[in-house]
Amino acid sequence: RLGAVYGRHGVWVSTQQSVTRPGAAGAAEIAPAMASLVETKPESLGGLEVTATVDYRDGAADRPRYLAETPLVEFVLGGHGRALARPSGTEPKLKVYVDLRDDAGENWQATEQRLAAAADVVAADLVDFLGF
Repeated sequence: RLGAVYGRHGVWVSTQQSVTRPGAAGAAEIAPAMASLVETKPESLGGLEVTATVDYRDGAADRPRYLAETPLVEFVLGGHGRALARPSGTEPKLKVYVDLRDDAGENWQATEQRLAAAADVVAADLVDFLGF
């Protein structure tokens, strides 16, 4: 059944990577890394071109109410998916989320494995870009 769903909608995978820094000093490391994304954005992540950036820290008045201002930056990876970075709201931690998509092809299990590995590389590239 999963293969049929993938055949209709494509294969989607998600991964998450966290970078924890201890104490107040850790939070002090994470804040400037996020702030740096205002002026410096990656051109690619995991070999995928970053085609757009959505900074949810600004422009809330132009979005639906459920997308309020929040410390979250989204990097659109063309038609392949997205990578998101945000600080934790409760811990000195940076969180990176990656969602990737591709057509199922003849072997959806192989596509799923390939995308999962690619998502891990995208997450690692974003963490590295942020200096962690």
